[in-house]
Amino acid sequence: MPSDSSSRPPSSTKQKFRFDKENSFRQRIWKLWLVIFAGVLTAAFTTSMVQADEASDRKETRAVIEAQLEAFKQGDSAKAFSYATPNIQTMFGDAETFMKMVREGYDVVVKPVTVRFVKFETDGMNALHAVQMIDRQKTLWNVYYVLQKRPDGTWRISSCETEKAETDLI
Repeated sequence: MPSDSSSRPPSSTKQKFRFDKENSFRQRIWKLWLVIFAGVLTAAFTTSMVQADEASDRKETRAVIEAQLEAFKQGDSAKAFSYATPNIQTMFGDAETFMKMVREGYDVVVKPVTVRFVKFETDGMNALHAVQMIDRQKTLWNVYYVLQKRPDGTWRISSCETEKAETDLI
């Protein structure tokens, strides 16, 4: 019986089919590897951007606190008042009323002998600085500043809480 060569693929066609199948599998593996690699790069880039934003927020918010402390030290009530959020400004009405409140209730921030920033947290729109201050009587205080990011990208102080530290200075 004569053989019909068209009914069976020649061996080179089998081999070509096998190579195509292997190449297809290799291509899928290669594509998967590229997708994973791209994902890792994206995650690394995003993480570094978040860390960069946090470092930037830390620097900017600390500068606002330091500027307000300097304004207090210089007796510049208008400048010190300018670092407060609009809500705080509305609550006190003017710089002199604000300064009277600060002098009466927050003496440690008016002219601290020592200031040490110890902790920082942010969510990108709000920030918390924990600061240790020593007053003129050599008392250690924990001072907590909350800052808000304004629509224009600047930071303003929205609250300040003080508490006498549980430990004494040596």
